[in-house]
Amino acid sequence: MSRRTDLLQQLLQSDKFGEEKENEQKFLAATAELILTDLINVAMNGVESKGAGSLVLNLVNDSTTYMSGHDVEIDLVAAEREEDTEIVEFLRSLLQEIDENDWSKNVLITLISDAGTRTFSLEAGGGQESLRAITAEFSG
Repeated sequence: MSRRTDLLQQLLQSDKFGEEKENEQKFLAATAELILTDLINVAMNGVESKGAGSLVLNLVNDSTTYMSGHDVEIDLVAAEREEDTEIVEFLRSLLQEIDENDWSKNVLITLISDAGTRTFSLEAGGGQESLRAITAEFSG
């Protein structure tokens, strides 16, 4: 298990009850909103400096990088040459998301974990709304 995963599990653990637990959950939600807002800002800076792409958070190897569409295309060519079908499928899907995204309103953030890969189109400047959308994805 990665250090980031360990820290996240520690953050979510609680031995509190009642009002104290409710206050703790509000604090955790505010913390998550702050982190998400920061990630959206990093993604927006990536779009401004490199063009349309996605902020990629790799939870498997604890790395974060902004990949422009051009970066994704370069990796796709390499994955096709190496016949890595799983990576090819992911990169093609990411390119499609980049092509279809409404860049006037949204940025893309991609999460890679042991459970798979998922790209989210998040409203730039809408941390709380985006947090609710992501939470709904994982709880529904």
